[in-house]
Amino acid sequence: METNNVSPQKKGSILNTLAVAGFIAIVLLLAWLSIQLVQLFPNALTSLASLAEGVDQASETMGEDDAMEPIIITSNTSLMKTGETLDIEWFAANARGSYVFAFDCIDGVAVNQIEAGVERQLTCDTNYNVGDVTALTIAIESEKNRYTDVTYNVGFLATNDTEPQAMGTDVVTIINEEVNGFAVATDSGELAVEEVTSQPTTPETPVAVTPVTPTPQTPVFEQEFVYEIPTSDPNGITDLSTAFIAVGEIRNNRFVPGAVETDQGGAIQFSVKNFGTKTSSNWTFEITLPNGGTYNSPVQTPLKPNERAVLTIGFAAGSDTSHTFEVSVDESTDRNSRNDSFSQRVTFAN
Repeated sequence: METNNVSPQKKGSILNTLAVAGFIAIVLLLAWLSIQLVQLFPNALTSLASLAEGVDQASETMGEDDAMEPIIITSNTSLMKTGETLDIEWFAANARGSYVFAFDCIDGVAVNQIEAGVERQLTCDTNYNVGDVTALTIAIESEKNRYTDVTYNVGFLATNDTEPQAMGTDVVTIINEEVNGFAVATDSGELAVEEVTSQPTTPETPVAVTPVTPTPQTPVFEQEFVYEIPTSDPNGITDLSTAFIAVGEIRNNRFVPGAVETDQGGAIQFSVKNFGTKTSSNWTFEITLPNGGTYNSPVQTPLKPNERAVLTIGFAAGSDTSHTFEVSVDESTDRNSRNDSFSQRVTFAN
């Protein structure tokens, strides 16, 4: 009987050869499978790469938007006579671009921009590119109402923008003394109070505006956008402010500003306005009178942001030649007490 003997060294060499061949086969198989996967799912791999790139771009965009703050507008006055000028200023945005100015349409109101002594008439609900500046001077005329609230806006447009990245809004009250105001007549020194409230004009539906030009040769601006009038912010603040308007007398149930004679009946007119961003609570006011008494008002209706109340108080002048009226407003949620009162000395004519 013949036996096939194989040495251990030869067996080891054969096993090693088989192991190497198997490893090479596995590597080739994995490479083939990888090629097939790429051919089967190229769109999926491309989508993943696009998604990663989109996330990076979104992060950069969010960072840019977060750096932009609302525009804070300041002015030299909030109450002025018709035809007078208003100086407007605002803080510069932290980006390159330009600013646009617009004001709401109100019947009988005209606005002119004043620059280097030259006046340019502006059209309401139209955005004017005023350039890379942080100040503007305008003249406002109001011919139909004694008191008119004019709402205006300043927006910031970065290069190539078609809508603002930041917006600021403010209101100025225009007084036309030639138009009769409203008042309640008094008898024998009895007090009478009349309240006239006004609020910003709110368009029913914001619409895109069309740029206009003062002359065909000089375009005013190219950008256009839609804006909204701000409403009461439940997380905002209330800031009631009172200011003296005029003294005078009451004729035919109408307040007429002018001198008040000694021993004759007169009237004082003042305003209370909410400069905050939140509708106020009920409020009251107090005023000292020439006869030595003090009038404490009943509870007054809450004022919305930018809303104003005009109050007229009739009084008996008495025999004194002058009197200092002390007026103060009380509202429980008011955050700024520095503008809640005023003193106005009035000299009576003999």
